Amino acid sequence: MDHAIVVAASTGIEDTDLSKYGSIEFGSLPQIKRLVITIQRAGINHFTIITEDTDSPLKDLLEHDKRIESTINWVSIDEDIEFEKVPYLVIQSNLLTTPDALSDFMDQDISKDDVSILADTSDDLWVKTNLENVEEITPEGGKVVGAFLASGELLQQRFSDSKSLMEMIPKMVQEGKARYRKFSGKYWMRLSEDEDTAKVAEELIFNYVGKTATGWISININSKFSLPTSRQLIKTPLTPNMISIGINIIGSLCGFFYAFGHPVLGALFMHIATVLDRCDGEVARVKLMETKKGQWVDTISDQFTVLSFLIGAPLGYYFATNNPLALIMGGVTILIFIFVLVWSFYFLTRYTNSGSLVAYFEVDTLVEPQKTSFIRKIIKIVRPMGRRNVYSMGLLIVAIIGGYPWVVGLTTLAAILFFIHQFEDILKLRRVKPEKQIKN
Repeated sequence: MDHAIVVAASTGIEDTDLSKYGSIEFGSLPQIKRLVITIQRAGINHFTIITEDTDSPLKDLLEHDKRIESTINWVSIDEDIEFEKVPYLVIQSNLLTTPDALSDFMDQDISKDDVSILADTSDDLWVKTNLENVEEITPEGGKVVGAFLASGELLQQRFSDSKSLMEMIPKMVQEGKARYRKFSGKYWMRLSEDEDTAKVAEELIFNYVGKTATGWISININSKFSLPTSRQLIKTPLTPNMISIGINIIGSLCGFFYAFGHPVLGALFMHIATVLDRCDGEVARVKLMETKKGQWVDTISDQFTVLSFLIGAPLGYYFATNNPLALIMGGVTILIFIFVLVWSFYFLTRYTNSGSLVAYFEVDTLVEPQKTSFIRKIIKIVRPMGRRNVYSMGLLIVAIIGGYPWVVGLTTLAAILFFIHQFEDILKLRRVKPEKQIKN
C-alpha cells in the first residue's frame, strides 16, 4: 500500500469538522506535519490531502521540511478525485498515533467492496463487533481510531462526492461491509474541540517517550529530570544534535575536576551529563527528528565525556599520591577503551542498522547459539552495570565513599572484563555465516 488520503475537511467519524485540526501545534509541530511524517514512516509515499480551499494555509506548514519526501496532491473539498484501482489508507486529520500502529493496520488484504476500520476494541461500549465484522458504531464517542482502509473503486463510489467519513462509514456498517482491525501500537488519540486538546496530546507523547528508557535507574530516576528539561528544550530552535554536543561539553568538565583534586565534583558532572543525555533522544522523538545520523552524533559525543573521565581520574590520583600505578592503570584503561570503541563501532556498522551503542548487545543473538563460556556467563550477569546510567551513578557513590583509589581501580577492572567479553565476541563472530548476520 502506497497511497493515503488525509481528510482535513468535511466531517470525521465523530461528526467533527476536520478542517479545525491541521494547524493545531503541540510538541513544536503542527498536527498536519506530524500526521504526514507519521504516515510516511509507516510506508506511504503518495498523499492526497483534502482541504477546505485550494489555497489552504496547511500547504505552508509542510513546505521546506526535508523530512517530507513523499509526493503530495492537494485537493479542495469541491474538486473531484480520480481514485486508482489500488488500496488506500484513509485517515482523518485529527488523529495522533504511531507509525507502528498504522503499519500494522495496513498489513492486511482488503476486499474492493469492504472498508476496514482500525478500532480499539478493549472495553469498548461504542463499537459492537462480531468476529471480524463491525455491527454497530455510534458517533458520540468510543474507540474507532480514525484510520480506514478501502479500495479505490469503493472510494470512487462512496466517498468522492461527499468526502465525509461520517456519511460513508456508518452506511458501510449498516450494510455489513465493514471489517475491523484491532488497534496494535503504542498510543492513539483524536484531537477534539476542547481548548486543552493540544496540551493533552503533548502529554500523551511525553508519557510514551518517558517509557522508552531502558533500565530501572533511567526510567525511575533520570527521566524525572530529563523529561521536564526536554519539555523546555522543544520550545527552542536547538536540534537534537546540538543538544547532544552541548550536554557532553558539560560532561567533559568531569575530567577537569577529577584531574585537579575534586573527584566528587567530577563524578557529579558526569552524572549530570548522563541524566541529561536522555534529552536529545526525547526531543528527537517528540519532534519526529530521529535519524541514524543523530544516533551517531549522540554516541560519538558521549565518548568525549567518557574519555575526559578516563584521563582525568588517573591524573588526579597521580597528582594526589605520586603513585605511578595510577598512570599505569589509567594507560591500560584508555588503551582498552580505544579498542572497545573501535570494535563496537565496527560491529554497529557491520552487523546492525543502528548508531547507538545500546545495540551492541544484539551480539548475543549471533553468538549465543554457540557454547557460552563460564566467563561470558559471569560477564552477562554484571553487564547491566556497563550502561552509562548505571555506572555514572555508581562512580558518584564510589567517589564519595572511596575517592580516587576505588574509582580508578574499579574502572580498570571493568575495562578488563569488557575487553575479555568483546575479544570472545570477535572470536565467535568469525564462525557466523554472512546470511545469519542481523540487519535490523
